[in-house]
Amino acid sequence: MSGVVKVSNDHLPTDPRFPFPAAQTRCQSEPHQFDFANGDRTAGGEETRQRIEAARAACSGCPAATDCLLWALVNQRASRVGIWAATTPRERNTLRKRIADRLGPDWIDVLADQIKARRERTAAARTTPLTVAQARIVRLDNEMNGPMPRPMTPTRQRRNRARLAAATKASRRTRTMAQAS
Repeated sequence: MSGVVKVSNDHLPTDPRFPFPAAQTRCQSEPHQFDFANGDRTAGGEETRQRIEAARAACSGCPAATDCLLWALVNQRASRVGIWAATTPRERNTLRKRIADRLGPDWIDVLADQIKARRERTAAARTTPLTVAQARIVRLDNEMNGPMPRPMTPTRQRRNRARLAAATKASRRTRTMAQAS
């Protein structure tokens, strides 16, 4: 993880690029309801499942659920127990692996850069809105070409270059063989 690391109230390092959700939520007023650890089966399977489902139901209407999940995914050590944004620790580990597969091993930095760029675009749009003609062009472009592609990670760029080189090499061999016959 790059960037400056600060210490939270729990004395665990957290990434300052992803602030803890500030909304007043049920998990802050009733933290015992969201207390869960991997392998926490002390009261029996059915009672544990009911506790998890009750916590998930409370998270379903929470206005901070998206920010909460992002914070919990990025700050793994600080969120290794408990229900965060309706996910258990095992589910969050699975999500982290999927994100790392998609964005690469530096996925936290990629997400931080994406969020920063989104904030900058939003701020720029407030100060310099598009003209009517520009807005029409953007809308037509989106209709014709779909949304803009996401920036690629260096790992994905290397993989795509290797695939392109292999395809080009195979294409040359096919053309050479066709010309020879």
